[in-house]
Amino acid sequence: MRIPAPGSSRPTRNWRRLLGPKQLALLGAVFAMVLPLILNSDYLILVTDMGAVVAFIVLGLVVLAGFTGLVSLGQVAFYSIGSYVAAIVTTRLGLSPWFMLLIAPTVAAAFGVLVGIPAFNLKGPFLVIITIGFAEIIRILVINLEHLTGGPFGISRIPSLKLAGLDLARPLFFYYFIIVLLALAMYGAIRLRKSRVGRALIAIRDDELTAEVMGVNVKYYKIMSFALSAFLAGFAGALYAFLTGYIGPDLYTFNESASYLCMSVLGGFSAVVSPLVGVLLTLLPELLRSLKDYYMLFFSFILMVLVLFAAWREHKAASSDSDKEMGARSWQRLRWK
Repeated sequence: MRIPAPGSSRPTRNWRRLLGPKQLALLGAVFAMVLPLILNSDYLILVTDMGAVVAFIVLGLVVLAGFTGLVSLGQVAFYSIGSYVAAIVTTRLGLSPWFMLLIAPTVAAAFGVLVGIPAFNLKGPFLVIITIGFAEIIRILVINLEHLTGGPFGISRIPSLKLAGLDLARPLFFYYFIIVLLALAMYGAIRLRKSRVGRALIAIRDDELTAEVMGVNVKYYKIMSFALSAFLAGFAGALYAFLTGYIGPDLYTFNESASYLCMSVLGGFSAVVSPLVGVLLTLLPELLRSLKDYYMLFFSFILMVLVLFAAWREHKAASSDSDKEMGARSWQRLRWK
């Protein structure tokens, strides 16, 4: 029997084979299927559904900030646009919620393009201020256009999604529905990152000037990134409206935008980890409420662990230099394929 030499990486490789991407995806799917049985509460399942809705917004920020390097604190604006467009059209015009599940995020994506065009030459804090201002404009319009949005009272009696005779407003049915959609969206984001478009976005994030010199249409890809992130936020907004049956302006504040950005940062802008962090941080406060006086202590400890994990991922990514390989140099190779 051959004994591995000291310092051999064979055990590590064996562990990687046992816990590869496919195996982890399978474990995650099994856990997602049995999670409602573990929670054993319609209320906790409903909170998990809301966390999955938030995960779509976080995933949009992964594309915008993680892939392209554009930081936004105005995602709540696109979230509210998706919600109100879906709610207004279904309650007043009587159109199908399934139809609005596509139209509402498309409208949000159009607003994302409108924000992306003037913000093309802005970076850093200037871009952040533009997105905050846009979010405040949308919030003020929602409050003041009472004849259309219901003003501070919001819109109620929004019809729910129905599939094969099942009312998806029930937390358990909606849970399995949105988990499938979220898994598809996460897989799409992973494929996007490895595609020609994803490499162009990463090239812009790493060095915008070099990417432009190599032939990347920087303006086009920046606007496309804004539109894609706005589409995901608008899709989340429509899902939330059809899940709860009620929306109001208090749901779309600056604090929510800051929370979404924090979730994406804590997940290391990963297309897999960041959305899951969004679900976890939405569900965790409800799970810890039974601790009463010790609730904030345990919640703060878990947040600290997540921050350390995010810092470790960032250090690991910087040391491996994997993103640099997917940056401007890789784009030059792909453009001739």
